[in-house]
Amino acid sequence: MTPGHEPTILVVDDDERNVRLVESMLKPNGYRILHAYDGQEALRRVDSDSPDLMVLDVMMPDLSGFELCGMLRARHATRLLPILMVTALHAMEDKVKGLELGADDFLTKPINRSELLAKVKALLRVKGLQDEIEARKLELEGKNRELLTIQRFKESMSQMVVHDLKNPLAGIMGNIQLMQMQRGQMPPGRQEELLIRSLESARQMARMIQNILEVAKLEEQKMPLRREPVTIQEVAAEQVADLMSLSARDGIRLDCDVPADLPPVDADRGLLSRILANLLSNAFKHTPSGGRVTVSARESEGSIAVRVQDTGEGIPADLLPYIFEKFVAGESEDRRRQSYDSGLGLTFCRLAVECHGGRIGVESRPGEGTTVTFHLPRHRAPAAVRAA
Repeated sequence: MTPGHEPTILVVDDDERNVRLVESMLKPNGYRILHAYDGQEALRRVDSDSPDLMVLDVMMPDLSGFELCGMLRARHATRLLPILMVTALHAMEDKVKGLELGADDFLTKPINRSELLAKVKALLRVKGLQDEIEARKLELEGKNRELLTIQRFKESMSQMVVHDLKNPLAGIMGNIQLMQMQRGQMPPGRQEELLIRSLESARQMARMIQNILEVAKLEEQKMPLRREPVTIQEVAAEQVADLMSLSARDGIRLDCDVPADLPPVDADRGLLSRILANLLSNAFKHTPSGGRVTVSARESEGSIAVRVQDTGEGIPADLLPYIFEKFVAGESEDRRRQSYDSGLGLTFCRLAVECHGGRIGVESRPGEGTTVTFHLPRHRAPAAVRAA
């Protein structure tokens, strides 16, 4: 029982006069009294009202107090419910039977008011301690489950990160070994292609490592922002230029539709570049050859809305609500393409946008493509100082 809780006592007796008598003794002392006039009704009241204590008459038709006590003790939910049995029987064997079935104490009729109040108070005190122990037990179990979940999460995270870092590393090593094996025999065009692939794999690794480090800093709010007026068109053009070779290699059309006269945003230029890099990287990974990736931006109600849109495979509906959470990775249908950067790329984007005071969202339909849109505040020049 919690402090300030009004204890609820269920009085069970087939004689209404006895119920009223017990109620008249208990109610003036701050107890909430419930009634039941047979065993089946008592079971229903226990399930619906969860009383803190039961005052139970032994001699009842159909279902005796002994039988009801045994049934309550056999149920997990009521195994700790204090039961004070009331009987006109004086035989010791009857009291022993009641105690063996789980009764906590006995009162003998006619009921003495002082004895009733003293035993009720004692049993409720024990009930309070039991409730506290149960609460602590549940709390410890919850913490243990949480620790186990965290441990499993860390293990799966480590496996995922190691796995995803191995892929671009294997590509770099394979390209270098191929160039070594065919030294002097490889056509210049082929050599240039392998170098481009190696550079892209190295950039992917660097981006993944940077995401891991910066997600932790952003979550702990330990990454200082170097805000300045940033032109979206310049940043977008830089990212598009970096991906042109990848666009040609994979047969994916890459378009940039950002007006040069768009007002600047108030942002950390480095973070903004990495947001676009992550979004464009994801778009390329999940867009097949012959598809299209477009980065665009427009002014929208005091902010600048930047959109990265692809015509790829889309995101499954069950994954969509969680796509910006840590380590939520979506697999590509094309197994040559990797998952969402160990599930950290989009998390980084969300945290980086939010730390600017912006917002980010995603729209996607499987088989039709995905659009990620983020809003950043416009840069507002300080008001001119009036001449004195």
